[in-house]
Amino acid sequence: MEIRAARRQRLEQLGMAERHQFYGRFERYGYKAGYRGEEPTLLLREVRLVIGGKLMANHLWFNLTKGFGDLGQLQRGDIVQFNGRVDRYVKGYQGVKDRISRDTVIDYHLSRPTQVKMRTPIDRFPRLALPTEQWQVITLIQRLNPVLDGRRRDESASTG
Repeated sequence: MEIRAARRQRLEQLGMAERHQFYGRFERYGYKAGYRGEEPTLLLREVRLVIGGKLMANHLWFNLTKGFGDLGQLQRGDIVQFNGRVDRYVKGYQGVKDRISRDTVIDYHLSRPTQVKMRTPIDRFPRLALPTEQWQVITLIQRLNPVLDGRRRDESASTG
């Protein structure tokens, strides 16, 4: 198995030692397979540093943590701000099936988001609360994204 170089070099250069403030544009919800069933995720595009506005990643997937969930049902275009830490992970299939490509890459994402808040809503309407039960959240995501199927729930297979 070959491990290639990092794809998100700006995050790599920022380093993993400190937390930073970021913001990104909400695109959509998704979900991924987890060891306890499906886990809700969300996609942020154009993730930037708050200080200076430097673009750090074209897109990043996040677990739908309590902080993101407390914002309610986000609308495409909402700008969300949070604190996070750069973290590294191995992206790609790491299983044992021979017929699946095992190309992997060390990549970087933002982990442990805290102090999540709405920076700029796309409209002035209040956000509906997300359901409290995880299965209800998954059902809502399936209704919001009817094209999602069992093979392509989110395009990341990880939180990256």
